[in-house]
Amino acid sequence: MSDLSYNLYSTERRYRNETLISFYFQPNEKIMKKCRPVDIHGERLRLYNDGVLENYKKKDVLNSKSTSLRRTVVLMNMLLAMNDFDWFWTLTFDRQKIDRTNAELVFNCYKKYIDNIKKKFPTFKYMTFPERHEDGCFHFHLLTAGLTPSQMGLVNSGKVCCHWAKKRKRGGWEFTKNCSKEFFDKTKHEHELLDTDGETLYNATTFAYGLTTVSRIVSRERCNSYVKKYVEKALGSTEIFKKRFYYSSNLNVPEVVKRLVGADFETPTQIDEVSSVVNSPLVKNSKGQPYVSEYNVLQVKIDNETKQNIDKGLLPCEFDDLPF
Repeated sequence: MSDLSYNLYSTERRYRNETLISFYFQPNEKIMKKCRPVDIHGERLRLYNDGVLENYKKKDVLNSKSTSLRRTVVLMNMLLAMNDFDWFWTLTFDRQKIDRTNAELVFNCYKKYIDNIKKKFPTFKYMTFPERHEDGCFHFHLLTAGLTPSQMGLVNSGKVCCHWAKKRKRGGWEFTKNCSKEFFDKTKHEHELLDTDGETLYNATTFAYGLTTVSRIVSRERCNSYVKKYVEKALGSTEIFKKRFYYSSNLNVPEVVKRLVGADFETPTQIDEVSSVVNSPLVKNSKGQPYVSEYNVLQVKIDNETKQNIDKGLLPCEFDDLPF
């Protein structure tokens, strides 16, 4: 009979205005993996300690992909919450210069371009999201900060953002979302304007592999919301690129603190039923208590001022029992 027990931990990630606290169980001793993944003739298998090979079950593959995607989304949200970006880029590769359907060639050109900028300007910050079109061609979306327009080599393209602009295409019309300044000025009174309408579109002359479109980020909240929806819907596959998105090492990240909440549980009890968790002032004064049953994790958000007061022993007042 195993004498293995479990400890209850909390991990705090402190953002600029609020702290995300996760409660979860971990075994109190390291469990050695019985197997590890290996690739044999292009097939991914499990290799056990006794030398036995086994195919992955479909359920295992789906769970692995789901967990990987969840980690990606958590990391993306963390970086977006901790950093302010100034510019939104789209890099499109010229078919005359490069095979736009070749992921390796496209990525090498992208990486060479980014590495050159980082070498010249160490203040450069970015997040990059690869995208593959239905025709198999790749391009990249970027959020950037830390550079001036001249350092980026920006020139006015003569076009502006325009959410109603479209062009005739075989079989109908296609929205282009950009137009000339003259067309925008003539037609803007006919439409309810978005905050991006009328913003100048630039081209980056420093990009030698094709075309670029660069626009100033007007609303960080709206931009972050767009990126989150885009990534969760059309995130690149790790089978094409090694990562679903890329980012610079100089981005701000939240302070992370891990704490022991309780020890020696016989089994990993359901978190939202543990009294030391649900009765914690941090949980009681949080902005919601989403319980993720799939991972037995309870996550709460609390504003930093309230958390600092609780940490000092200054508990918020409760008025429910007062006679008036």
